[in-house]
Amino acid sequence: MSASPPDYFPAAAAALELPKVLKQVAAAALSSAGAEAILHLQPLPDLPSVQARLAEVTEMRSLLEFDDTFPIASLPDLSATLQHLRIQGRTLEIQQLIDLARFSATARRVRHYLLARREKYPELLRTALLLTSLQEHERALESALNFTEGTVKDSASPVLARVRREISRALSEVRDRLERIARKLAAQDMLREQMITLREGRLVLMLKEEHRRHVPGLVHDHSASGRTVFVEPMESVEINNRVRELYSAERDEVERILQMLTERLRQVLPALLANHEGMIAIDVMHAKAQAARQLAASAPQMLAEAKLKLINACHPLLLLKNEDRRKVVPLDLELGFPAEAALPVRTLLISGPNAGGKTVALKTVGLLALLARCGLHIPASPDSAVPLCENVFVDIGDRQSIEDDLSTFTSHVKHLVEILRRAGSGDLVLIDEIGAGTDPEAGAALSVAVLRELNRRGCLTIVTTHHGALKTFAQEEPGVSNGSMAFDRETLTPTYQFRAGLPGASYAFEIAERMGMAAPVIAAARTLVGVEKVNVEELLNELQNKLAQQQQLNEKLQVEETRLRGLQKLYEEREQSLRAQVQEIKKKAHAEAEALLQNANAIIENAVREIRETNAAREAIKAGRENLAALRERLARENQLEEPPPPATDETGIAKFEIGMPVKWLKQGALATVLELPDSSGKVLVAAGALRARVPVGDLRAVRAGRKTEPAALPKASVQEAARHAEIDLRGMRVDEALAMVDKFLDDALLAGWNEVRLIHGKGTGALRQSIANHLKTLPHVKSSRLGQFGEGDVGVTVVELA
Repeated sequence: MSASPPDYFPAAAAALELPKVLKQVAAAALSSAGAEAILHLQPLPDLPSVQARLAEVTEMRSLLEFDDTFPIASLPDLSATLQHLRIQGRTLEIQQLIDLARFSATARRVRHYLLARREKYPELLRTALLLTSLQEHERALESALNFTEGTVKDSASPVLARVRREISRALSEVRDRLERIARKLAAQDMLREQMITLREGRLVLMLKEEHRRHVPGLVHDHSASGRTVFVEPMESVEINNRVRELYSAERDEVERILQMLTERLRQVLPALLANHEGMIAIDVMHAKAQAARQLAASAPQMLAEAKLKLINACHPLLLLKNEDRRKVVPLDLELGFPAEAALPVRTLLISGPNAGGKTVALKTVGLLALLARCGLHIPASPDSAVPLCENVFVDIGDRQSIEDDLSTFTSHVKHLVEILRRAGSGDLVLIDEIGAGTDPEAGAALSVAVLRELNRRGCLTIVTTHHGALKTFAQEEPGVSNGSMAFDRETLTPTYQFRAGLPGASYAFEIAERMGMAAPVIAAARTLVGVEKVNVEELLNELQNKLAQQQQLNEKLQVEETRLRGLQKLYEEREQSLRAQVQEIKKKAHAEAEALLQNANAIIENAVREIRETNAAREAIKAGRENLAALRERLARENQLEEPPPPATDETGIAKFEIGMPVKWLKQGALATVLELPDSSGKVLVAAGALRARVPVGDLRAVRAGRKTEPAALPKASVQEAARHAEIDLRGMRVDEALAMVDKFLDDALLAGWNEVRLIHGKGTGALRQSIANHLKTLPHVKSSRLGQFGEGDVGVTVVELA
């Protein structure tokens, strides 16, 4: 990580609200130093550094989801303690020594944990190797200090043990003496209360003020009312003095022990500092992984070239604001990839009505680029690709300044000048409402010139606009493309869906009409705009409506195609099962025929023997034997069942990958599901629980039917396999995935002949359970459903009775 942030970073981070996201990540840190490190994350200098940090988070997330409990629950703040340890002669306090001991023990356990899993977590191992075991020093501290009470043990030294025994005896003696005196004075009604208390480290009695002169002794204090005097009788002064001397000796011995322990740790200060740095790094990885789990984030593919691809990308702050992820509309966007004309589209103009999501889309792109550059997973598909931009320039919001005498337009122009001065090939440029705040024609002309120059330099540029001239420019200019945010014309509400290649309408007249503006005013406005302008808007509206209808049709077709594929696979498996049953029946039939043949053979042999004994003709015997041999040969041929040749397997042990098939992820020891077939680089996109990643085919193995696997990842088996066992595990799935699996599972269960099945959805927040319950009510082949009883899985299981 660079010592100081790049020049662009502070302004871009502030405009894109990166500090807010880092604050949420820092909340998952276990130490104040780790949280501080996260809040001050800076862009990493090069591609290998970014890829290494992303891989660390991937491994840490895999560890947290699939492996044994990571031995790190809390980390004390050692910044001040280590600073004190650097000062020669300074003695650490008891709590500081206890914190160092606990910290060292945690570092040792983390090191041992990762060393035992060196093959699974090579990136985390690099940091673990920097940690040093200081167990001998931990034991020295544990033997001398009571960690629970925060004191020095009696056994820390013989001198301390002796002094404390003497203190105990002396206190017992002085207390006995004072109790005798108190009983005498109480009998004379001279005490306010018959109890022994402590004042200035000495045991005293609570004497009534009027009897102060009747009891010789030292007055140590008065009550607030003045009616009570705290007196140390002369009879106990000497023994109290002895107690004070013993306490002083105890303090001296404790100070000596603490100084000895401090010097012991000072000898290994370099190792302590290295452990502290390494554990803070691990704490940062741990917090990043926890945030990735919360946001369902993934590591994007980091590219050296200027190409951007976001798939199912969401703004992190919107996800944190909405507990239901389905309320956040994902963004799919590409930039820098060849268009139909084979010229990379590096400039994108997003248009559409106000409050339609244009600025949110702009911020999402920029924020995810910064998060990835800082080594954080992003809430997007693992197939997403993010470029390693040298600079990110952002001009978002109204930056007018009375103090600097800057209007809105002047402020925007100032930033455009700065961007043109510094932007180069591969830089990311984000501009909101380009050309706004001035004469529309002049603003549009200036914007065209700026965008053309940025495109010529090879920048990745995304801007938002309402200018019709810019929409035309984007449609005609090579390397520039239109995009828009969809809008529901019927309800006049935004859908927040991005549509590539299409400019967006403003819907100004429709929104004004919806808000109650008088119809004559709107009609006059349409006239002023001109028929051609209105026709263009109407054409855009009609085009968007048709596109929406086409998209809905495509979605329905995809669902139907998925269902048909599932049915086809089900029928194929059923056919294979029936073939196996037929083969088994044939084997049984041939076995019975063989037994009959053997019996017939014995009968024939007996007949032959009898014929011989009766001198029958040789020709008749020979013919009988030939017929018997022919019968044997025919039965033998029929009994040789044709077994299908074993499928050719590649190096993964999997003959053929299929979408939805369960596989074993060897490196993580978890069960996963294939989401996409192998790509050109030989990697397969799989899902293990909530984690999605591209895994080399060499790290996957086929899961044999009936084989029990670890319950670490979901889905745990194919739907057909689940149907054979009358239950399916849906834990860890999104609602839409789970409902699709339920439909398929119930179909298979009906074919398998089950009357009652179990849906395992877990307890959690209850959202998945409720969605499944509502869905079951709509299925005609479901007779009834109920939650599991005690011993059946309780509320974590729904029992379904099939019609």
